[in-house]
Amino acid sequence: MWAMMAAPLYMSNDLRNLRQWQKDILMNQEVIAVDQDPLGKQGARVYQDAKKKHEYWVRELADGSYAVVMYRRDTSGLPKPYTATFKQLNIDTKTAHVRDLFKHMDLGVYTDKI
Repeated sequence: MWAMMAAPLYMSNDLRNLRQWQKDILMNQEVIAVDQDPLGKQGARVYQDAKKKHEYWVRELADGSYAVVMYRRDTSGLPKPYTATFKQLNIDTKTAHVRDLFKHMDLGVYTDKI
């Protein structure tokens, strides 16, 4: 979420003792590029479902694209699929190229929703 807020990331733990998955998150160049996007606009929550414990955040980027976070707040640990329409995300388009920044993988072109 720090990248969506265009905020610096401060760590208050001993960085020598990080697990590899933690290092992978903190040093992810694609996420860092979102954080340091030159437009400098913060992301905003555009949708919240308190009952299902999830929310969607969107951040406009300098190249005209958007960063989207589908943030799950429940702690069950079980995978849950979520779908968001571009209208819910306040993105005025019919199609979009989607990329998973954590998997470093293009997910293809989506129509009307992700």
